Amino acid sequence: MQARVKVHAVIWVNGRLVVHRERRQGVPYVTLPGGRVNDRESVSDALRREVLEEVGLEIEVGDLLCAGEVMGSPTQQDVELLFDAWPRGAFDELRLHLVEPTDVEAEDVLPPVVGALARLRDSAATDGPRWLGNMYRPRRDSK
Repeated sequence: MQARVKVHAVIWVNGRLVVHRERRQGVPYVTLPGGRVNDRESVSDALRREVLEEVGLEIEVGDLLCAGEVMGSPTQQDVELLFDAWPRGAFDELRLHLVEPTDVEAEDVLPPVVGALARLRDSAATDGPRWLGNMYRPRRDSK
């Protein structure tokens, strides 16, 4: 089995999450900004690089909020690390794709953790990062 490490930024702007919209082989995806950590790259550097590439924001990387894994096939395992992050400097909110956690669209965001992130944000508990287990969920349109 091959394991990969992926990082994602949890960026809240006025109560909504910054997301990245893309197409993979013609299929639309909505994801938290982030991606794979390259060889010999720190997770913080990878996160800053990916967020800049995907949504055009320079960010400050905060604490690790939660972690989980995606085991969608017998030969692939992704370890997913989700970090608190915020924009560095001025930015144009209108150029960002934002999702309200309670909207139906939030159900399509990958990894599928928007509800957990909203609960973490609203919680006063600060017991450190949370383990979310296997976050694999088939796409709604692939059922």
